[in-house]
Amino acid sequence: MDFQDQQQMPIDDLTICFTTFNSIRTMPRALAAARALSKNIVVVDSGSTDGTLDLCHENHVAPVHRDWTTMKEQIEFAMSFCSGTTWTLVLDSDEIVLDDLASSIRTAMADAKPDETGFEMNRVTWLHGRPLRHTFQPEWRLRLIRSDVGVVRSDTAGVHYRFEVTSGRASRIDGVLRHDAWIDVGDMLARGVRWSNATGRAATRGGRITNICFNPVIAFLKQLLLKRAFLDGWRGWAAAGAVAVGTLCKHIAIMERRGLEKERAKGGVEPEDS
Repeated sequence: MDFQDQQQMPIDDLTICFTTFNSIRTMPRALAAARALSKNIVVVDSGSTDGTLDLCHENHVAPVHRDWTTMKEQIEFAMSFCSGTTWTLVLDSDEIVLDDLASSIRTAMADAKPDETGFEMNRVTWLHGRPLRHTFQPEWRLRLIRSDVGVVRSDTAGVHYRFEVTSGRASRIDGVLRHDAWIDVGDMLARGVRWSNATGRAATRGGRITNICFNPVIAFLKQLLLKRAFLDGWRGWAAAGAVAVGTLCKHIAIMERRGLEKERAKGGVEPEDS
């Protein structure tokens, strides 16, 4: 078997896991790319009704149901099915392994040094069919890990998560992990508000007048100028604006929670339901 044939064969010692919920918009491409890398696919679903489960069955993947709790706990549950292979690749349902990244994953696994227990890859967000080549960039994500040393960490709300390796070190590999996060700008704003509100209700810092006045502006300028989001055209401006909106919503949620806590501590009367 020559090198080109090897690059097209599924990797036996790799398990790829997804967490899904009504993910039919993105899972066909994500699952097709994953199956080109490995036949060992784990899908943990939290109650999809949009055809996601049918898609899995059509591709000979048996989804496992788990009621939604937090993202961290869903991923940990999914990873518990990956101990049969040396390597685990953890993906969101809206992330697609492009060909250049797939090639790098194969090379990284084949040539990994004894102390290389994880590999980071650059995630690039797409909006309306085009990549944001500057906004959010670079966005390195540790996703390929040795199954016996990978752990999930998250914020107090269980919304934002990251992976760590308990031993060894993580290296970086070439290629792009495509992130089809949003349908359009409206979806981008709605998701940002929802997740920022959840984060804000569990956060321990922020929520002050200065945060509300200045943090959204700082978040906007960071993307627009430091990351040079303006080079992505209107898509970059929209994404930078959405980051600012999410930051504002987070600090408003923190302010609300703290204000209510102070009122309760002083024996304040709860407002009546409208």
